[in-house]
Amino acid sequence: MSLTVKQVAQLVAGSACLTGLGTLYYANQIEARQFRLETVRVTTGGGDCPKSFWRILHLSDLHLCHPEREKIDFLRKITQAQYDLVLLTGDVFENFTGLPYALEILSRQPKLGAYAVLGNHDYYNYTLFHKTFGRLYRRFRHPPLKRDVEPFVRALERGGFTVLRNSSVNLKENGIFMVGIDYPTIEHVHLRELMSEASDDQFKLVLFHVPVFLDRIRTAGAHLAVGGHTHGGQVRLPGYGAIITDSELPRHEASGLFFRGKTAFHISRGLGADPRSNIRLFCPPAATVIEVAHHQPAGGAGEP
Repeated sequence: MSLTVKQVAQLVAGSACLTGLGTLYYANQIEARQFRLETVRVTTGGGDCPKSFWRILHLSDLHLCHPEREKIDFLRKITQAQYDLVLLTGDVFENFTGLPYALEILSRQPKLGAYAVLGNHDYYNYTLFHKTFGRLYRRFRHPPLKRDVEPFVRALERGGFTVLRNSSVNLKENGIFMVGIDYPTIEHVHLRELMSEASDDQFKLVLFHVPVFLDRIRTAGAHLAVGGHTHGGQVRLPGYGAIITDSELPRHEASGLFFRGKTAFHISRGLGADPRSNIRLFCPPAATVIEVAHHQPAGGAGEP
């Protein structure tokens, strides 16, 4: 039996609709829950001075809100291992229903501590209006008022994290100096002032949320800087990469490890997203172990 043109068109349209629905279901219900633990290795510094080694767990974009059992179970599993540092780079919470989960992120304390910075979803209670029209009209991108983040900070502190808000931590005995950039960014002068407190022989580490003004971090002398926000694009096309990065990053740097001069940057794909838009395609959620081998340059760190 031959089909009419109309019947063929209906079959094609129906197949396309079913394919789209199937892809949406996979992206939202399957891949978005395929949490991975990945490992990258990086060498920083230069010269012939002795190496230092650190094992760092980088977490980002948890977007915690009720219910979160699968994500929390994954976090508790991977944090049973021993790390030198655990770093959490923003968008920890989606709303206040996520507060109780802050106590469950870490199964054990890392050797040198756990540190966090806040992101835009910690500071803003987004509505669907902001998530849609804000993409078209920048003035609607964020709600007019920031929310009180002190409950989030206190919850993270109770869970074993030190929250850095344009502030620094000097782990002098361990050779590490760390700066945490609060959302949305930090003035270049302020960042340089904070970094100037480090000694030349220290490993300089920066935490941030949004990958913007990365050149400020490079020129401030950071050896390694870690951030998130992009979710790796959430939707990636084979051979093309991330459709959007929501930052200054090009598609091929939407996640993973790359360098700007002598500064290594690691951008996390994150473990979550706004629940209303939590779809992932060719971009599964991930936490990353960063294995760092650091050589201290003979003449000091960073670039002028």
